[in-house]
Amino acid sequence: MTNIEYEEIGYMKFSGEAVPSGIIDAGSAGMALVGLDEAVRFFNEKQSPEFAKAEYQIPVRTTEGSWIAWVLGIAGTGASVFALSYLKKAGEKMAENDIKDVGLKDVLKKSVDAIQHLIKLVKHTKLSRGWDTKNVQWRNNNSEIGILNAQGEPIFLPVEYLRWYLSLPPRLISKITGVIAQQRSLSIGVKRDGNFEEISVNIEEKLYFVDDDIETEEDYLFPELKHDDVVRIEGKLTRGNASSNSIGLEYEGHILNCIPEQGSIRRFKPALFLRCIVEGTISRLTKQRMVAEKRPTIIVRNITPLERDDQYELFEG
Repeated sequence: MTNIEYEEIGYMKFSGEAVPSGIIDAGSAGMALVGLDEAVRFFNEKQSPEFAKAEYQIPVRTTEGSWIAWVLGIAGTGASVFALSYLKKAGEKMAENDIKDVGLKDVLKKSVDAIQHLIKLVKHTKLSRGWDTKNVQWRNNNSEIGILNAQGEPIFLPVEYLRWYLSLPPRLISKITGVIAQQRSLSIGVKRDGNFEEISVNIEEKLYFVDDDIETEEDYLFPELKHDDVVRIEGKLTRGNASSNSIGLEYEGHILNCIPEQGSIRRFKPALFLRCIVEGTISRLTKQRMVAEKRPTIIVRNITPLERDDQYELFEG
């Protein structure tokens, strides 16, 4: 691994007077990195479900006057990485069988490109969702679709990107844009033809990425799920976090935190990324134990997959 040469294929950057010499507060950096991680994972999985099986660690580099998180690939080969922690067999499988002859580096670059196009779309329409998909324009043999803004002006993007955007989880991009502040703007860059092209978002444009309806729901999410309720909920398991011993459950457009009643989350590994029935008890206790948590946590007793994962055999051994 030490002789591998890495190529910078995209980046997330915060710059401005509020980012002196590449310094940013840990809370903002953490939120932005989680947002970038989740966004890249989402678009990787849209290209192929296999990419949901890999664990990512985002490399970060700072330079004077800005703070940058770089997306890296292996130079000169299709077997690139966004991190070095792919599970062995899954990594070999993806390296041997590049999706439709496109290497992993290209998939990661396409994911960053999709993030950049999404930011362009939101800025153009001033809408984070709910775009007009009826009054559209077409070009390049209908491979690109033009979405109109309030002035009737189109912005063109790949049709497949728009399909992906229509199924975006809540706050996928706002976790990144939420770090924007006075004198601190966001830029997303993608390497094209040897040069980086970037799109920026400033404090005035930040409000375009906020979904007011979703924010209102967050005042108290799923009030019907009360503390100590015994539940049986159907949803899709997202990736687990070994350090916090927790799993995310995608349920009605939100991710609920799930903690095993006992033992490690490893026993639920075969059910990851599948639709499942999760049985357990609702907890709404905050750390202070004085007020109810706005987002319920499920203390999991049992998880039953509702579908089969043919890819799981890649992880055996």
